[in-house]
Amino acid sequence: MFKNRREPVLPIPSGLYDEIGQLGDRVRALREDIARIRGQYALLVQSPKSLRVDELGAPSDPRDAAILVHQGLRVVDRDLDTVAKGIDWAHGPASRISLTDAAAEHREQQLTEQQRPPIERTR
Repeated sequence: MFKNRREPVLPIPSGLYDEIGQLGDRVRALREDIARIRGQYALLVQSPKSLRVDELGAPSDPRDAAILVHQGLRVVDRDLDTVAKGIDWAHGPASRISLTDAAAEHREQQLTEQQRPPIERTR
């Protein structure tokens, strides 16, 4: 069944499942950070007299600039929501995949062979 010794070592599906879960955790943490920063910009928008902008480029209202940042972060959060849903969608079926007994045994043999030192031939 397994003849090619140079074939890649198959990953363990449960490990990949765990990695997908970790991706979801990272996206959730990123969304929490974005929500926190958006909240801070919302506070700035409410205090326009405390804001100013530099004089580089076209003139800009500081409140408008803070609103644009807030809106941009909202777009990022919406896109991350789509990412989170995709990760959740992939995570479900990933939990059902495993290697056959033969494939798991072959994987172990491959790993064992990779750990052995090469045979030195002398004449």
